[in-house]
Amino acid sequence: MVRQKKLNRKTEVYDLETLAGLFSYTGLNTDTNKVTQFVLHKDKFELHELVTHLLTLKGQIGFNNLNFDYPIIHYILVNYRKWEDLVWESNWEEKIISLIYQEAQRLISNQNKDDFYPAIPDKYVKIKQLDLFKVWHYDNRARMTGLKALEIAMNYPNVMDMPIHHSTIDISLEDIKSILEYNLNDVLATYEFYKRSEDKLNLRKQIFSKYNIDCINYPDTKIGEELVLKLYCEATNKNPNDVRKLRTYRSKLDFKDCIPSYIKYNSKQFNDLIKYLQGISVSNLKNSFAYSVIYKGFKYDLGTGGIHGANNSGVYTPKDNELIKDSDVASLYPNLAIVNGLYPQHLGKQFFTVYKEGIVDERIRAKKAKEMSISDALKLSANGIYGKSNSEYSFVYDPLYTIKTTLAGQLSLCMLGERLQDQIPNIKVIQINTDGITTLFDKSYNDLYDSICTIWEQEIGLTLEHGYYSKFAMRDVNSYLAITDTGKIKNKGAFEVDKMVGNERAYHKDNSFRIVPLAIQEYFLNNIPIKDTIINHNNIYDFCGRQKFGRESSDGEIHYLENGNYIKELQQKTVRYYVSKSNKKFIKVYSKGTTEEINKGYEVEIFNKYIEKEFKDYKINYSFYIKEANKIIDILEPKQLTIF
Repeated sequence: MVRQKKLNRKTEVYDLETLAGLFSYTGLNTDTNKVTQFVLHKDKFELHELVTHLLTLKGQIGFNNLNFDYPIIHYILVNYRKWEDLVWESNWEEKIISLIYQEAQRLISNQNKDDFYPAIPDKYVKIKQLDLFKVWHYDNRARMTGLKALEIAMNYPNVMDMPIHHSTIDISLEDIKSILEYNLNDVLATYEFYKRSEDKLNLRKQIFSKYNIDCINYPDTKIGEELVLKLYCEATNKNPNDVRKLRTYRSKLDFKDCIPSYIKYNSKQFNDLIKYLQGISVSNLKNSFAYSVIYKGFKYDLGTGGIHGANNSGVYTPKDNELIKDSDVASLYPNLAIVNGLYPQHLGKQFFTVYKEGIVDERIRAKKAKEMSISDALKLSANGIYGKSNSEYSFVYDPLYTIKTTLAGQLSLCMLGERLQDQIPNIKVIQINTDGITTLFDKSYNDLYDSICTIWEQEIGLTLEHGYYSKFAMRDVNSYLAITDTGKIKNKGAFEVDKMVGNERAYHKDNSFRIVPLAIQEYFLNNIPIKDTIINHNNIYDFCGRQKFGRESSDGEIHYLENGNYIKELQQKTVRYYVSKSNKKFIKVYSKGTTEEINKGYEVEIFNKYIEKEFKDYKINYSFYIKEANKIIDILEPKQLTIF
């Protein structure tokens, strides 16, 4: 019997294709790299072989498999025996394929978007699943990402769309070959992403080992929330299922009750801010306030989402007698909660004790002891509570906690900014953001700067971490490149060479034309001309851009002349391309009939499939990339007008 193979059960990276006239399964063994494929088609029906194979598996790895691929597998396993009655009917193979297709369409139209509840509850799952889509939180609307976009972000050699529409019924044996090729390409891409997820998966395994939380398919934010829940319930002897249902709803939020008593200003400008906030009373925090303070030439912008502000765009380089100093609050949100004694009302002061001693203090201990898996897990919990406090889906929901935290943070940084500007002559604030401030001043005042910060720390209860920059190039508050005094690079926005979130690659972000920020970085870091970096670079992927088209709202077409004929070629929905010296225009065609030229004035080459050749033969239009980089350089270093 199949069950006797239990000792040899294996794990596969897998993917399905469900068409009206065909079903296919492709699996890649993670130990042997052996590829297994099965097809359900009127002329090749491998249902028994598929089911036999599935029963030998101990686990499956996929992308969005919890809400699509596995429910289809589950459907097949549950109904396999029932379908035996159909074999006496004519066209029974097509009927089974049709049933699977109908189930797939039902799942697509009714997919559960709530990341807490998979389509098949865990207790009914027959083959353990790892869903990279869930792990990376790509089911979140702000991070929603498909496998094709990931393939481009990973520089995967073949970005391939399904060659046949899913509604196709009449599928030939030749069509099957192309479908299986596509199916395998997706599996290999998923496997590559799985390997790049090693650190995230190891963390989840360590959390399970330490805390017995089965979090393998949890995004980071949920891991943090679940760990807090576990520690809270252990401390209070409460039932986790009961605690999950708790919330504190507020009919009114009076900001005058949310301003910490230690907030004190000397200037009229900042005291007017306090008066403004004291007059606010809202029932919903979204867009509840926005206020700007202009103080000694620098504009502080405060709002529900946090504080930010930026001086004029440009390149800030300290002279021999100057310093550019950056001061960031260590663990801002967790420490604000502790300093201000915050906790969701429905969880009581016991939550504060658990949060402080069991999460924040324990993380400090673990970090000092170099117990990094524990430290990393506790960091997720410590940082996640602030965001979850304003989510009605979370058991820590209490918007009063949220607004008290954000106001305390923003007003505290304004205190620091005001004091620095008041006490240090000619100090220039370059930028201020959620948790820190960057300034330029005469180095003779550095001791005074530190003493101001020390007094502020004592009054507020927070800790500042300081660093120095040898150069700070800023387009705006969301885009800058900073070089530390030790030569390290910090970049953000348009200056990011690789898109990041914290210390983690942000594969969901568009990293098009990577060569542009790379050339800008080399310009500021090593004084290499933009043109030199670009024309001497030989990684074709870094010249590539990504273009996505809406499923229903738009299509992409390549237009060109060939032998006097005007050709239009329909493109796939996610396209990788680069700007080249060709005769091809990239056109976006909207469903309403209008069109738009992509990278207007330039020609392109589609590069969905990697082609290796002499680099000069790619015929890259370097002038486009040089111009894009210089657009940013010209903002930072505007050319001086001269008469002579």
